[in-house]
Amino acid sequence: MSNRKLFRIAALLGITCLHISLLAWRSSLYPQSWQPGYTDSEGRFLHDFSYAGYHAGEKPIPHRTDHLKNVTTAPYEADNSGSSDATGAIQQAIADVESDGGGVVYLPAGTYRISPQDGKNYCLRITGSNVVLRGAGTDQTFMYTAETSFRKKAAILVSPEASASWRGNEQDKIAITEDLLSPVKVIPVSSVAGYSVGNWIVLRTNCTSDFIAEHGMTNKWNSSLGGICFYRYITGINAAQSTLSIDAPTRYYLKKRDNARIYKVNEHIREIGLEHFSLGMKEHSGSGWGDNDYNTNGKGAYDVHGSHAVKLAYVVNSWVKNVATYKPAANSKQVHTLSNCLQMLYCRFVTVDSCDFGYSQYEGGGGNGYMYIFQGEECLVKNSRAVHSRHNYDFKSMQTSGNVIYNCIAEDSRLATDFHMHLSPANLMDNMQVDRDYLEAKYRPYGTTLHGHPTTQSVFWNTNGIAYHGNKNYIVQSAQFGWGYVIGTQGAANNISTPGGNGSEPIDFVEGEGDGQTLEPQSLYLDQLQCRLAASAVKSKQLRPGHGLHIGHNSVGISTLTNLVGTGHAIKLYSFDGRHILTLPANGRYAHVAAAAALGLYVIQVDRARQFTRPLVLQ
Repeated sequence: MSNRKLFRIAALLGITCLHISLLAWRSSLYPQSWQPGYTDSEGRFLHDFSYAGYHAGEKPIPHRTDHLKNVTTAPYEADNSGSSDATGAIQQAIADVESDGGGVVYLPAGTYRISPQDGKNYCLRITGSNVVLRGAGTDQTFMYTAETSFRKKAAILVSPEASASWRGNEQDKIAITEDLLSPVKVIPVSSVAGYSVGNWIVLRTNCTSDFIAEHGMTNKWNSSLGGICFYRYITGINAAQSTLSIDAPTRYYLKKRDNARIYKVNEHIREIGLEHFSLGMKEHSGSGWGDNDYNTNGKGAYDVHGSHAVKLAYVVNSWVKNVATYKPAANSKQVHTLSNCLQMLYCRFVTVDSCDFGYSQYEGGGGNGYMYIFQGEECLVKNSRAVHSRHNYDFKSMQTSGNVIYNCIAEDSRLATDFHMHLSPANLMDNMQVDRDYLEAKYRPYGTTLHGHPTTQSVFWNTNGIAYHGNKNYIVQSAQFGWGYVIGTQGAANNISTPGGNGSEPIDFVEGEGDGQTLEPQSLYLDQLQCRLAASAVKSKQLRPGHGLHIGHNSVGISTLTNLVGTGHAIKLYSFDGRHILTLPANGRYAHVAAAAALGLYVIQVDRARQFTRPLVLQ
């Protein structure tokens, strides 16, 4: 019986003391005992999505104050009235900060007119690491592009000088020696010579005819798609066993048949911050805005095709925070951007936080009018909004995996927030609020190289529907290749569609349609992150016979767990086979417990008024 029916029955019987915790439910794929690798009897499983964002969520976004350059003061003296062009002054400040090895380029309150530099495809560009471009706030600092000839250009481009492509310049290439069919962090290779801990590497296969046939895409996909690839760094090397350990698990299978291999690529730039400003683009006054007008010279769509407000390429461990688009006063229509807003191309560990993007002028074909574009790995968009675009949020291509959208708003789109093209595996939409938009993961019969199956193993978790889009009667439609997952919906619009077809069988997994309000945990991403960080904090603590286990501020490692859960809660220790080993009493900061079991791995559960967190592992 659904939770909604229980609520109705309780109301009819006059039961007013029914506590919501009695109605709470968990996904069968995410029990309290869940650990990465948990799989049900039908082979269904949820990836560990906790690695998304700046430094995999292990560090907060910093507030930098070093080497600050105020662009309105000498020697830059940028005009912040919007009367004259400030591009050169701001770019010089960026160059000076890069020469200093990093720092902050500060734009005080005002309006800064920027324009594409001569012969360049950008207005402003950051090419070095450790650079922060900061305004005084989205309601105080405004960047304004006054030109409308923006075809394939970006207002702000962040990318290194040298190409760092994940699909080229294969340095020190070595073969992967076993088929890797499930998520793993230890990679068997033909040799570890030339590799060191800390190296950034690509794990990759080719898009072979066999791979294409396995996905039912013969004569539809081709080798130009590049194949599955993952950008990782090495955390350990075992020369005796010829293995490399990597920082986060793989997200899809890598087979020897498809030339599975590892190699190094050129260094990405890092520790880049874009924060606390708004960006607006002058509307194009021309005509010609049809879906296919982007390839016809003389049309307005041609002039703005493929443009971006912000483009990040080959960037790691960076952030975009408190950035918005706005309508310039000169625009007669509600236009903020000419086409696309934020693209994250071959990026990893980027956090986008508290951003508000919307209102593209051109929402036509050819890849135009998207607000947040994922084309990398383990990036996190949270607490943000997208409104009135062709696609509010979008995932593209086989290198796109492990990304998370958390607690974001998708509003008033022309078409779906979607998985768009060429099998982007294992991404998460978590606690999305959908208002006249819809979330889609299904076969797409479009594109020069047919898009086909756009994803597999991706998860829609606890989606909140405010209102349906147009004539749609669902907020999530999922027909992924292999298994896809829709777990929990809520709100006035809460229907799910799982149509199947086009080789997407079996029908995707669905739980909790309309019952998301009582889903535990409410957020899959936050729960997985909390548990991974807590497990990491106690990782070095192993239990030995005859040794006491001290929990308190003076202990090493374990104290982090106590600080995490607070005092006054019993902590129970279990073996992996479920045997209760001991209980740490809820008696304050310092709890001493006698010797436990033999050296090994144990499971911790925290008792909070009869509600338990999922287990953590001591290792």
